[in-house]
Amino acid sequence: MTAAAIVVAGGRGTRMGVRLNKVFIEVDGRSILEHSLDLFESIPLVGHVVLVARQADLPRCEPLRARFTKLIAVVAGGDQRHRSEFAGLRSLAARIDAGEVDTVLVHDAVRPFASPALVERLIAGVAETIGCIPGLPVGRATALVADGWVEGYPRNLWTVQTPQASQATWLLEAHNKAARQGFIGTDTASVVEWAGGDVSVIEGDPDNIKITTPEDLVRAEGIARRLATGSGGSPGEAPGDPRQKS
Repeated sequence: MTAAAIVVAGGRGTRMGVRLNKVFIEVDGRSILEHSLDLFESIPLVGHVVLVARQADLPRCEPLRARFTKLIAVVAGGDQRHRSEFAGLRSLAARIDAGEVDTVLVHDAVRPFASPALVERLIAGVAETIGCIPGLPVGRATALVADGWVEGYPRNLWTVQTPQASQATWLLEAHNKAARQGFIGTDTASVVEWAGGDVSVIEGDPDNIKITTPEDLVRAEGIARRLATGSGGSPGEAPGDPRQKS
């Protein structure tokens, strides 16, 4: 099984309160983007990586190819995440058609702490189904609210993470079909499901947070320190985090 990864880095720094793309913010001495590229560089099952970035960020991203040997292309994304994902997928199309890539992982660059073990479990999951994604169960305190009124307490809700893995030929055809019919997905799994494919969910990683706000950045620094030192603490939680524990 040969996998390729598409790292989507087309966001802005609006909610972070900075002018530059947040993927270039440093955590533990390296940019968020470099941490995410390191993930796939370290996994033998992943043979190729494509980085999708904003047009304005391409000059800053292109030199990364000299430092990350699996990074085969840096391409411009679209005006929506769906189109950015498709841009990365098109750059892999020839390899997919030739049978060189049978699994594609799509990952948000702003999730720098996904683990190699998680990626390997996702790749294994694709052997059993069209798509496989990571997630975490939502706590029981979640309520369904409409117009300011509680309507119920739904069960079996999960928050979804990336990377999201799919059979390569299936995902490419699903995106081609979506382009023809004008469908815009919210993530990789939504495109696969829309096209009729099954998507399984495995347990994700609490450390696999998405960094979008200054508060997320504080948590990320704590996670990076804990992972670097091997110290204890709850996954996904920065040392000294004031959140109450049940």
